[in-house]
Amino acid sequence: MENNELNQEELTKKVEELQQEIESLKIDKADLEIVLETITEHSTNLENEIYGKNEILMKYLKQVEKITRAAAAIEQGTFEIESLNEVAARDDQLGQLARVFQNMVKQIKEREEKLKQQVEELKIEIDKTKKDKQVAEILETDNFKNLKRKLNRLKNKQNKD
Repeated sequence: MENNELNQEELTKKVEELQQEIESLKIDKADLEIVLETITEHSTNLENEIYGKNEILMKYLKQVEKITRAAAAIEQGTFEIESLNEVAARDDQLGQLARVFQNMVKQIKEREEKLKQQVEELKIEIDKTKKDKQVAEILETDNFKNLKRKLNRLKNKQNKD
């Protein structure tokens, strides 16, 4: 019977050890559930933050694209300064770039208009110079000199009469 009692004591001891291990595992399980919940919550927050940053980046890239299209429009002569107003309203470096770009285009257009006006004035001067030269060439021709002499003779004749 002693064997049975010993076995009974050993079994009881084993059962107590197993119950302690079960309690320890329950605590570990609860801790792991808390960790899992925390990780899930943080990953959701992180995912939301990444999504928000991605939205900001996409908007930024769209505005960079507007500046790129503006440069191409300048090259083609179809640029409208107002097309960069939204980007120019930004308070960052991209907004500064758009404002500088708009100002640069205004200055280029002003210079272009001034140059066109100067070219027009030069054309008028050149035309006047050509006209004066042609008149001088005509005055120097023998035919014109003969006509002038004939005219003077006719005037003299008319004055005598």
